[in-house]
Amino acid sequence: MTTKVKTTKGGAVVHLQVDRALAKIGADISLARRVRRMAADDFAERIGVSRGTLHRLENGDPGISINTLAMALHALGRLDALAKIADPVNDAVTLSQMIEEVPKRIAKRRTVKPDSSDPVGSLTTASGKFVGF
Repeated sequence: MTTKVKTTKGGAVVHLQVDRALAKIGADISLARRVRRMAADDFAERIGVSRGTLHRLENGDPGISINTLAMALHALGRLDALAKIADPVNDAVTLSQMIEEVPKRIAKRRTVKPDSSDPVGSLTTASGKFVGF
């Protein structure tokens, strides 16, 4: 059994999981629009696209621009969801990498002991610069 490989208009291959995710996003946008009792023509006008482009968005077409998606989410009051989509705070891999890089222990910084022959030793650093208040 062979499956048809889906591609964009530009010829880029669309992975099956990506295709499913886009179809779900489109269906969710369609449902959210209808729950809000917004007609397709009015919604399309509100987000600045044609009725055909809105239809493609709601059907999960992978060729839809991210701007069209962002405008649709904005019109639904859900733009925050797009803004948080790759936020490191919500990314388990990023958080685990950050945790792994935390040192096991922190050692105190070693200070340079002042030279007893230096009359201004306590007021200078190893580089000879004066320490201010």
